[in-house]
Amino acid sequence: MEGKYKIADVVFGLKTKYAYTHRICAGYESEEPASFRIETEEADIRREEEASDQPFPPAYLESLAVYRKLCNEILRNYGGFLFHASAVAVDGYAYLFAAPSGTGKSTHTRLWRELLGEKAVMINDDKPIIRYIDRNFYVYGTPWNGKHRLSCNDRARLAAICELTRGEKNEIKRISSAEMVRVLMNQSLRGEDGESMLKLLDLFNELAKSTAFYRLKCNMDIEAAETAYEAMRVKGEKHEG
Repeated sequence: MEGKYKIADVVFGLKTKYAYTHRICAGYESEEPASFRIETEEADIRREEEASDQPFPPAYLESLAVYRKLCNEILRNYGGFLFHASAVAVDGYAYLFAAPSGTGKSTHTRLWRELLGEKAVMINDDKPIIRYIDRNFYVYGTPWNGKHRLSCNDRARLAAICELTRGEKNEIKRISSAEMVRVLMNQSLRGEDGESMLKLLDLFNELAKSTAFYRLKCNMDIEAAETAYEAMRVKGEKHEG
């Protein structure tokens, strides 16, 4: 199976053994010239199988291998990285919620959509790509978007990243980049070599200069979204991505 796709404003050719990855990439097809090509091998599928904590079909594992290759290429050459988070956009700005799986990221961004209605757009519910372009960070939707399949083929300027934790009361506070670095490291796809790792750290350094970081303790009530949105939202302007 072969195709050509544009994801995170990067065009690439793709050849796979199974059709699954091409199906989930529907809507990201491109007629523009490809900058590089991704092709999978059995070794790539075995690698993903060994890294998984549960059995998955080979076609799904191949899709993970494709995304790993794509994100490694974007990190090496396009100033971007995969960040495991639920990303919601409001008025052209993206707000990312990061936490270990099962903490409630998807539930929290669902509360944002309940609170704000059509103003809140899901960029990606699980694995968005963040790119640094012209001194701004942008969050991109991708076809790798979690079990709820929530995403869009769009981008929004990054406004804030929030570490999500559970709590009985809803409390949010601004934190430093030093406090957020653990989350950034744990939730990002790291480079496969020393040079790529240095590029990721450089991106984190730029991120610290332009991005607000928060820590939110929250329950599952709509008040949690109200608390987070009022504290984090960009006030006084609307940005068109």
